[in-house]
Amino acid sequence: MANEFMTENEASAKKLSWEAFIKQDVLNFLMQHDLQAITVDDGAGKKGVIKRNTKGEYTVQITSNEIL
Repeated sequence: MANEFMTENEASAKKLSWEAFIKQDVLNFLMQHDLQAITVDDGAGKKGVIKRNTKGEYTVQITSNEIL
């Protein structure tokens, strides 16, 4: 039977890869297409929102819901 539980290192790596995806790939997409805001949801409780403010700065918000 396969291990059903993620180790702490696996969970941490998965979280970092989601953050990297939002801060790199999604941010690049937003900038290339000159969008004001974008929201990404993985359907499993993780969400990323990037918005450009009036000064042209980008704000990134990453949230996750975890079941313990």
